[in-house]
Amino acid sequence: MSIVKKAWQKLSQGAASVSFEQLVAQYNAPAHPRVTSREKRAETVMNDFVQLMSEKVQGGEISEEAFMSYYADSNAVTPVDKENYFITTILKTWGLEGTAVTVNSARLAELEDIIFEKIRQRTHGADDEGKTVRKIFKHFDLDGFGTICFSEFTRALESMGCAFPEFESRAIFAKYDKDNNAKLDYEEFSAWFAIRGSGNNPNVNPVFGVKREPPNQVLQKILDTLKKRGAHGIRGLGIVFRRMDNNGDRKMDRNEFMWGLRENGHTLSPSEFERIFKYFDKNNDGKVSYDEFLVGIRGDMNERRQALCMLAYKKLDRDGSGLVDMNDIALAYDVTQHPKFKTGEMSRNDILTEFMAQWDRNVRDGKVTKEEWLDYYRDVSASIDEDDYFELMIRNAWHLAGGEGQYENTTIKRHLVTDADGSQRVEMMAGHEDFSYDKNAANFWGAEV
Repeated sequence: MSIVKKAWQKLSQGAASVSFEQLVAQYNAPAHPRVTSREKRAETVMNDFVQLMSEKVQGGEISEEAFMSYYADSNAVTPVDKENYFITTILKTWGLEGTAVTVNSARLAELEDIIFEKIRQRTHGADDEGKTVRKIFKHFDLDGFGTICFSEFTRALESMGCAFPEFESRAIFAKYDKDNNAKLDYEEFSAWFAIRGSGNNPNVNPVFGVKREPPNQVLQKILDTLKKRGAHGIRGLGIVFRRMDNNGDRKMDRNEFMWGLRENGHTLSPSEFERIFKYFDKNNDGKVSYDEFLVGIRGDMNERRQALCMLAYKKLDRDGSGLVDMNDIALAYDVTQHPKFKTGEMSRNDILTEFMAQWDRNVRDGKVTKEEWLDYYRDVSASIDEDDYFELMIRNAWHLAGGEGQYENTTIKRHLVTDADGSQRVEMMAGHEDFSYDKNAANFWGAEV
């Protein structure tokens, strides 16, 4: 209602009231948005105004309270999404065009998002959004000084399809008119959009520090596709990238990155691809480190998940050497349940080697370091949303005793114990060091937390 207050201040010039005749005389019905859009005639709008406002008249005068009350009633029946229409109506009918109107920060951010989207749609290939802005605004910079006035600014926005109410355009203009001299330096304006498009890449005009969140929607779209493939989703994408990395520098150019994603089943639009590529092109050299990309997609594990992974690792590291070798894995992994072992397509050693390759990636030495182990489970973790389900998976995979309720280990066999007094209870079988379990074992090998 602040704009209503400004309209009253203009009309009253400080007086306590205004005559009804004077108010009607200054009301500009032909400028009403519904008249300019030809939805209504000016006479109809004027008659509606006179009829409703006359109800507020006392002694031929309209007080500030009555004026505010009229517009409060009007605002009450205006939908929330029509707030701009309400403000524009007051600006137009009372001749307040050019008056500074406060636009809240949420709406201002929304306007910037709309402008950015229009610019992004016009940005192609290796260009950045800043170059697109510069090209558009330079066309409207008639004197060639690198600055534009408000009218040039609005024409530039309209050329992109951004036809905002005047007061909103002024709010955007005012935000970037750093010197308050009614001129906007479009080099700075361009730099802001260049940084936003690059995901806050510090190499894009680093003196103009505007922060931006990563392209989370695109990241989530990729992650959703990977989750559908289960634990091997991200791992499979890494395999594709490594196969395409011909020179071994662990980086991919624009084409390699695009085809790697496509081969892995990701269908990104050209604009989505550009956003994700520019975000991960950290040094602006036209290449992406696929290690950084994979880490960015999967994130890290929380402390609870890491602790469970290291519990399993400690159990496999039987000699306490800090390394897990093929023999440790072989003791824990039952290849007889593998489909290709059952059909005779692969031998026990072949299956173990393939299984081992999931961790033994950095140096092919037949050993798995703690970091390689955690790196594998970071990939697995990215496809599992619930911590409790992750715990159940780890406990069952490596026969770790513990857990509560439905997340308690279920792969360690139980047996019925009858005590001397005849009472009975169910206990986990004690386990041998080869991960088999039976009631006659001398010790219990299920690690507990």
